[in-house]
Amino acid sequence: PPTGKAQEALQERYRVGSLLGHGGFGSIFAATRLSDSAPPQHGISPTEGIVLLPQPDGSRAPLEIVLLAKVSTGFPGVVQLLEWLELPNHIVMVLERP
Repeated sequence: PPTGKAQEALQERYRVGSLLGHGGFGSIFAATRLSDSAPPQHGISPTEGIVLLPQPDGSRAPLEIVLLAKVSTGFPGVVQLLEWLELPNHIVMVLERP
């Protein structure tokens, strides 16, 4: 989706809370899903330096997203990727909160 719509979708679906931690590649924030008050968390990474991989539908997705999507289902101990959004300067990953 266009970045403006992605930003709107993020604000409509989640309330972002406090910073949980940060590292060399991004920051993690507490969040609440507004539809059911579930507590996922948001990982936010800058888009600078992100490697994009072509997808079967013709779109492109960040390497980190592709790899996390492959291992986040069916492997115990791996945080599940719930969804991701591309904003103008950041990639937002919505992850389960362990």
